[in-house]
Amino acid sequence: MNELKKYELAEILVYQAKFPFQYVLNFLLSTPLLWMNKSFMDWVVIMSALNPRPKPFKIDIEDAGYVDIPFMCKYMRVNAIELFLQQEKFSNKEKEKLLLYSNKVAVDLFMDELDIEFLDGEDWVHRDQIEVARLNLISSGRINQLKYTKDELSEYIQKELKALSIIKEQ
Repeated sequence: MNELKKYELAEILVYQAKFPFQYVLNFLLSTPLLWMNKSFMDWVVIMSALNPRPKPFKIDIEDAGYVDIPFMCKYMRVNAIELFLQQEKFSNKEKEKLLLYSNKVAVDLFMDELDIEFLDGEDWVHRDQIEVARLNLISSGRINQLKYTKDELSEYIQKELKALSIIKEQ
């Protein structure tokens, strides 16, 4: 862990993005010291470092190029999609790719009982630690909780995709 602390999480994730998605996700879940105290701006830096992202329909489900989004949505329960869309630095094309990816994996952006069971602090972070990190993030007022149900999230993504297509037509 001391060696890993020498690097920024953004650098680590850019390097790790070439590995399978589940490996990188497990890495994040087992190294909370790397992300526990990250601010919303730190997460924007991480999002920027992972851009450009692969095209969502040409990637294998194992591609870790989008690992930050499921991690933040599913485990931290914050709206990483909205945070990404709010950033002017990301092009409409990048936003569209992120929305298409999120739409593709929307059902996987929510924890189930098995996920919760694994967050016991043994191999992965304890769910209480994630809750502390989540509350720190949302207390800034710059990132919102992920308040949607699975169906509502799909509707939100579709609405944002439609809004982007209107912008592209203008």
